[in-house]
This record gives sequence, structure tokens and C-alpha cells, in this order.
Amino acid sequence: MDDDRDFTLGEGSTESEAVERFYDEWAESYDETLGGWGYRAPERTAASLAPHLSAGARVLDVGCGTGLVAEALAAEGDFRLDGLDISGASLRIAERGGRYDRLIRHDLQRLPLPVATDGYDAAASVGVLTYVEDVEGLMRDLVRCVRAGGAVAFTQRSDRWEGAGFPGLLTRLEGEGLWTPLHVGEPRPYLPGAPEFGDRVGVVHVLCRID
Repeated sequence: MDDDRDFTLGEGSTESEAVERFYDEWAESYDETLGGWGYRAPERTAASLAPHLSAGARVLDVGCGTGLVAEALAAEGDFRLDGLDISGASLRIAERGGRYDRLIRHDLQRLPLPVATDGYDAAASVGVLTYVEDVEGLMRDLVRCVRAGGAVAFTQRSDRWEGAGFPGLLTRLEGEGLWTPLHVGEPRPYLPGAPEFGDRVGVVHVLCRID
């Protein structure tokens, strides 16, 4: 595991206590800071996912943080959201936003997630997977959570895409008949205004249909 004393946004960590502490301390200024850095991944994900959702669709926001994905989806349509996140301080801000039916404090390293099988029409995980050690396990559990015909949308940093095995992951789950990739985008700007990222690191957006 990473040493939490060395946690930076660029390096990230899969050490749960370090992630929780980092985002608890950042929560109050998080939205303003990311806005200033040009963070647009939630809006892009919402625009990609919304055409696959009907009014009232249930969406699981995995690693919901302060609720940026919920705000972006609210601009696209009328959907019902539940959110999971490890940071209690972030969840309190998300609750103030009023976009979620239910918010659950949960460590995404612990699987299965505490939600029902086939309980959702879609799941989204945006800006989260850098902090998850067993990404394949999480993706397989999202397949469990989302009904057949639903959708899973997620992002991963371009500098982690190959090294973390995402091309193989997409292929394996497709080969097992669990999902069909509908869109795997070219890297888009991630945090262009952040000193640790600039134009050196992009973000890959993925949308899959659950089979």
C-alpha cells in the first residue's frame, strides 16, 4: 500500500485511510478548485450516459464525492440517484445539494458494494478508479448492480489506462458476455489547470451496456 504521508493528487493511493483523509480535508473547497482547473469529466459523462436513460431511471454514483456527477445529470434529465463514497465530509456536502435519494459512506475497496443486485438502470464512476486496487472486481460488481440492458459509465486517467490493464479488462468482460463497450473515447483534457496535470494527462471516457 502507498504511504499516506506521500499522498498527492497526481500519484493517488489505494490506501483507504489516506484517501479518506485527503478528501475529507479538501471537501469544502473541492468544487471551486476543480472548477478553476477546468474539470469537465462529470459533464461529459452525464452527456454520454443520459441518452441511455429514461425519465426516473435509477443511477448509482460510485465515488460520488461532493455530488458533481449528480449536478451534471440533473442538467440532462430527471433521474434518481444513490451515491457511495468513503469521505464523510464530501457526503455531507453532497447531501446539502439535495440530488440524491440515498447516500452511503463506504470504502470501494470492500466488495460487494452494499446495494441490491439489478437494483439500478445505470452506474457511473468518475475520477475514482485511481484509488481502487481491485478495479476489475469493482467493475464486475457494477455489472451485478445494474440490470441487463442498463449502462455503466466510467473514466480513467490516460497515464494509467494501459498500465492498469483497462484494454484487457474491457475485452474480458465482453468475452464473458457481461457487457458490450459502446464508447471508448480518445483522451480528453482532465485537469488542464492543475499544476500536477496540465496538458500531460488526459482522461478516457468509457460507456458499456450490460448484457
